[in-house]
Amino acid sequence: MKKNAAKRRQKKITTAVVGVVAGLLAVTAIGTVLYFTVFKNVFGGKSNKIVVTDANGSEISFEPEELQAQIDVPTFYEGITINGVSVAGKTKEEVKAQFAEENSKSASDLVNVTFLVGDESIPMPTTGLTVTSDIDSIIDKAYEYGRTSTLQGNDGLKDRYNTINALKTTPVDFVSTYSLDTSAVDQLTTNTLEPLQKEVIEAYASDFDLENLEFIIEDSQEGVVIDIDKAIADVKSALDSKEYEVVIPVSQEIIEPTTSAEFLKEYLGLVATTTSKTSSNDNRNTNIRLVCETIDGYLLQPGESFDFNGFVGQRTEAKGYKLAHGIFNGDMRDELGGGICQANTMLYQSVTKADLQVDERKNHTIPSTYVDKGTDATVTWESPNFRFTNNTEYPVAIHAYYADQHVTVEIYGRPLPDGQKIELVGEFVREIAPTTVYVADATMAVGTKSTTTGSRTGYDYKSYKVWYDADGNEIKKEEYFPSHYPARNAEIHVGVLGADGKVYTMDPKTGSVDAPPEAINPTTPSDTPPADTTPGDTPPADTTPADTTPADTTPADTTPADTTPAENGG
Repeated sequence: MKKNAAKRRQKKITTAVVGVVAGLLAVTAIGTVLYFTVFKNVFGGKSNKIVVTDANGSEISFEPEELQAQIDVPTFYEGITINGVSVAGKTKEEVKAQFAEENSKSASDLVNVTFLVGDESIPMPTTGLTVTSDIDSIIDKAYEYGRTSTLQGNDGLKDRYNTINALKTTPVDFVSTYSLDTSAVDQLTTNTLEPLQKEVIEAYASDFDLENLEFIIEDSQEGVVIDIDKAIADVKSALDSKEYEVVIPVSQEIIEPTTSAEFLKEYLGLVATTTSKTSSNDNRNTNIRLVCETIDGYLLQPGESFDFNGFVGQRTEAKGYKLAHGIFNGDMRDELGGGICQANTMLYQSVTKADLQVDERKNHTIPSTYVDKGTDATVTWESPNFRFTNNTEYPVAIHAYYADQHVTVEIYGRPLPDGQKIELVGEFVREIAPTTVYVADATMAVGTKSTTTGSRTGYDYKSYKVWYDADGNEIKKEEYFPSHYPARNAEIHVGVLGADGKVYTMDPKTGSVDAPPEAINPTTPSDTPPADTTPGDTPPADTTPADTTPADTTPADTTPADTTPAENGG
């Protein structure tokens, strides 16, 4: 058995040795195969070169490392151009320096927009436009051309070679572009074109020629309307399309005026005139003349207003005004500028006859003798005043003058239609009878009387603007400004001091004194109320026909005493 065991161990050893030898032989065989299939190819056995075709169609073989080195140069390939300029053989830094100017261009170097307005060419300024070039990104893009491939390994190298080689016969041009910020275009276009717009100017009167009594007329001018919105849209569209040098036709509309200078010269003229005779008082006539000279030639454009006090100003000695009769609290007294109301009344009447808008008018407290009652107009500083507005579509001028104790005020402007005329007419409403007021006076002896204020009859009047046609026929009647001339009561002081030293009672209604005969001083004359001694205006007596209106039975005037300041005229 020991012998058999030894044989079995010997057999196992033999088997193991045989296995080792067999393994060594297998490894040797594999190594031989690898040598002949791989290492031989690498180390001088089978070739691993890349075969490519050059520009002439000939095949060329490159080792991968050789081809890699040939195509991975740090310069631009032959056949690469930028903006039509070859950059072959240059580094990226050299090319960026070459095209640095592209980044420094301003809008004025690039943009040339011209507006064509009619026959006129007008350049649009470029201030405010911002230019940006993409030259840097284009240089990067041109440099990367042919440096990548979608294929891998040797195939990728071969693909890149073919791409680069093709440039020699088919160059590739990379073109840079500019982008423009057009946010300033609206303002630039508006600033350029807006001055070309013109408001239509109708012919108008710039002054009034007092020598020839005619308006000085300025010629009309046509208007121009530019379609600025369309011009803005056209400029933006061109710039967005990279059209930096462009001519933009601009639409314009010519607006013709509707009124010519020739028409106004023929159409405008004298509309109304009013004249009255003045007094022989030199001071009064001087005041009238000064007012006429002040307002003479005054021109009102449509819609403008005339303010007598505002324009004439306060009547002062420094201006040459004289003392003359004026009304103060219902009495006549000398005032600086007395009499100017007569000129103002002529103005009021002519303004009315010209059918202009009267804004403020007040009658005197005492009727004037130079015009019909109800048709006068007073002024004083600062109120009452006289104001009117030119409510027509044409200019209005005042021509006022004094000569030979006559004052005249004329209105020039557009004529009334169809040859019509207007007259200002006063109409009697009522007469206001004055009363007598008795005042007990303890400083006066019983039986004596003294009239301190004379009485004056008052009146109420209406007035009318009456239209007449060219033949003198009345066609319309319009109620106008009313006038109230207050009555003035007589005031009589009655003595109530008796001869015995006692003060007696007076009846305020009759003025009688309740005193015994012995209290009356028989040597004291009794005063009777005189007629009104208020100085009247000094022009010639009123020749208006006597008023035949039936006696008024209206109760006496109870209007409070007039406290109007001095009126410069009567």
